[in-house]
Amino acid sequence: MGSLVVLTGGLLVMSMCICVAMSHVQDDFSLTGFDNPRTTVKIINDLGGTLPLRYQCRSKDDDLGDRTMAPGGSWFFEFKPSVFGNTKFYCSFSWGNELHYFDIYTQNRDREFAEFGCIRCEWKIRTTGPCKLNKDNGMFDVCLPWN
Repeated sequence: MGSLVVLTGGLLVMSMCICVAMSHVQDDFSLTGFDNPRTTVKIINDLGGTLPLRYQCRSKDDDLGDRTMAPGGSWFFEFKPSVFGNTKFYCSFSWGNELHYFDIYTQNRDREFAEFGCIRCEWKIRTTGPCKLNKDNGMFDVCLPWN
């Protein structure tokens, strides 16, 4: 009977160790990008003055439509990035006689754990180019050139 108690106790301890180890494995998967959270991209018209921003965003699978945003206005869309790491949304932006293109979300650049990555990506569209919200300082100072 004593050996049965020892055996049962040993199995219980071993089961607990396996459960703890499996929970750490799941945590490791989320940290390395296997967890695939929904991502939001927000675009803000920061052209200045009274300039409306005309834009059209799309991916290889989806066209999000041709739209116009009032000065200071904003618009957002949501999606779930590909587990293969190849999600990309690109937009055309126009105002007055200007027309520019920009990759508003590329998974390699914007994935959650990249240097300036995000799951809520916010961009101010300026005449000089798009500027992304820096999650470290809360400022729109990650500015990139037009395509």
